[in-house]
Amino acid sequence: MPTPTGPERRLLAAGAKKSTTWGTAVALGAGSGINTKGITGYVRVQDYLIAAEVDSALARSGQLDVIKPIDATIQTDMLYDPGALGTLIALLWGTAGNPAQQGGTAAWLHKFQLADTNWNKIATMAVEFPGIIHEMRSCKPIEWTMKAAGSGIVGSELKVRGDQIIDDSGVNGATQMDSLTYDDRENRVLFRHSAVKMNAASAGDVSGETALVTNNIEVSIKRQGYDSVHPAGQYGIIEPAEGGYPDFRVKISFPRFDAVNKVFMATAIAETLQKMTVTFIGPLIASTYYYTYKFYFPKMRMMIPEASWDEIVKNGLELIAEEASAAPTGMAHTRPYVEITNKRTTDYLA
Repeated sequence: MPTPTGPERRLLAAGAKKSTTWGTAVALGAGSGINTKGITGYVRVQDYLIAAEVDSALARSGQLDVIKPIDATIQTDMLYDPGALGTLIALLWGTAGNPAQQGGTAAWLHKFQLADTNWNKIATMAVEFPGIIHEMRSCKPIEWTMKAAGSGIVGSELKVRGDQIIDDSGVNGATQMDSLTYDDRENRVLFRHSAVKMNAASAGDVSGETALVTNNIEVSIKRQGYDSVHPAGQYGIIEPAEGGYPDFRVKISFPRFDAVNKVFMATAIAETLQKMTVTFIGPLIASTYYYTYKFYFPKMRMMIPEASWDEIVKNGLELIAEEASAAPTGMAHTRPYVEITNKRTTDYLA
């Protein structure tokens, strides 16, 4: 059907697809739909350059400058089968790979790992506006946050940095947007699916620990220090290069200051390194296999906890990931990684 012309956002669509060459768009299609509920920062901005000259009561001319980097944020309810959003998240991590079928069922296990760099891990994105399509031909995921706040649906915010937005694309038009499909639109991640487990990095398998009593969980992944270079003769930026170090953090809140979390201040002061898993287990797929996200953090440095002195005294904790010298007991890698079980049968970065 033609691009909707009314102002109702609920009827509009957005999509993204992995691309290979910065500055060259690829056509979206089946599997490229993003289950978003909001996108911010998806705008083309150019400064006005005024000709500030003498003998002029009013400026006689001006010009629009280069296009500022597009820093857009995609907001979603997190799905266990995230489709195109999963591809963007995999581009941020840098390494995915072919999934492993689980027990000959419809369940497949994916693993995202932190690559040294996500250079040339890019995508094309397109968004419908009333009667027209705005295409960002190249963007790079640079930050992802997954928030589970007390109850309800777990939220996701993914930030990308792009080169420019156009509304006259010869690559992505109504035909491509009409062909968007989604891996899943039903199996959402809920806060009540979560479990956080933690123990000393030198201790045994963390899976044997009792889950912490939490009422807020936030996992954030940031690749930092990206530049925004406009070369001569070009409106948009070239592919951003990562100048800083990745930043992985887990923030958790405890609804009560109690005997379990009161010791974390001493743990932090002693700088006793921790390891941690953050797990979400959803509906059954088949046999004994469930929709799952499981984040592994082999080495975490605990910041000093921040306890409140409210009417109901609470506690909170933030941990920052580092690379371990060796994979700890129960974990397969030295850097953070995430395992995802869903029905997708192909590599998110294929």
